[in-house]
Amino acid sequence: MTTIPIDADGAVRRQTVLAHGLSATVLYRAVEAGDLRRIGSGLYVPAGGVPPDVAHRLMLGQVETSDDVVISHASAAIMHGLPMLKPDLRDVHLTVCAPSVRAPSEFRRVHVGLLLSDEVVELGGQRVTTVERTAVDVAASSSMGFAGALAVFDAALRRGADPAAMARLVGRRNSRVLRAALKFGSARADGVGESWCRAQLLAAGLPAPALKRAVFDVGGSRLAVPDMQWEDVLLAEFDGVARYERVRVSGDTRLGAAWRAVARDEGLRRRGIRVLRWTWTDLERRDIALSCGHWLRRLGAGRSRRVGEAVRAVDQSDCRKRSTTGSASSRLRC
Repeated sequence: MTTIPIDADGAVRRQTVLAHGLSATVLYRAVEAGDLRRIGSGLYVPAGGVPPDVAHRLMLGQVETSDDVVISHASAAIMHGLPMLKPDLRDVHLTVCAPSVRAPSEFRRVHVGLLLSDEVVELGGQRVTTVERTAVDVAASSSMGFAGALAVFDAALRRGADPAAMARLVGRRNSRVLRAALKFGSARADGVGESWCRAQLLAAGLPAPALKRAVFDVGGSRLAVPDMQWEDVLLAEFDGVARYERVRVSGDTRLGAAWRAVARDEGLRRRGIRVLRWTWTDLERRDIALSCGHWLRRLGAGRSRRVGEAVRAVDQSDCRKRSTTGSASSRLRC
């Protein structure tokens, strides 16, 4: 069995294979056998062994930019470190500012458009769209609609993006989806999971939650800083298992962290606060709005802060699963 050399960055390169005295045929056979995946000219990665974002960074290493060829969209988001909701990273995205310029077509997705001088920066010797322009481009092209737009806007704001610049860029698109996503975008959201939670709740017409607002016990001691909160009666957190890890202190054990989280929840219950926890599986089922809406009605929370029609109807892609049980008011209003 032939051992194919792998470079330190996890890539398999044709020139490295040849330098080891092997024939390029071993690469073709490895691809046919499903052991390697070709991601560029003479560039391969072990199939299933390299995360998509890492493979995409390897692909970006082969890109040559210029005044008229700029890395953009999801590729620029990877370079800026902006998390995205279910991005398509099979191709490198380039914006070409001059229609006469021809960019390589293999493993490339070319967008023809105008980029102003203040919409381009240089990163690692490559020309890349700014965080603000990148976020708007990703939001406008996301297959996840409103949820994808909200996720990347949250990420950009968390990275310190200029909201005014993003608003100007959104204004040029004339899109209700982008306007609604930017309106509810927040630097307080920790990641795409939290963003997707809010997107599903907002698309269902539920009230917008407060984010990362501290909750205190009757003695004034801080009990928790939940992901989402409605009027001190209902809290929601995404990925509760990982939360146990984040509350660990130096030298603490996983069990100790879990006990501390249980004690925290007991303190919240004594205050009459209900805690909901959602995981990625819950988001994929798209039914978190049902449980949240149930508890909001039961606890009488959020009645004064309903979300407007522009958000409820803005994007049907976030409303793929409807409730067929219960009263009309308990159904996802998509």
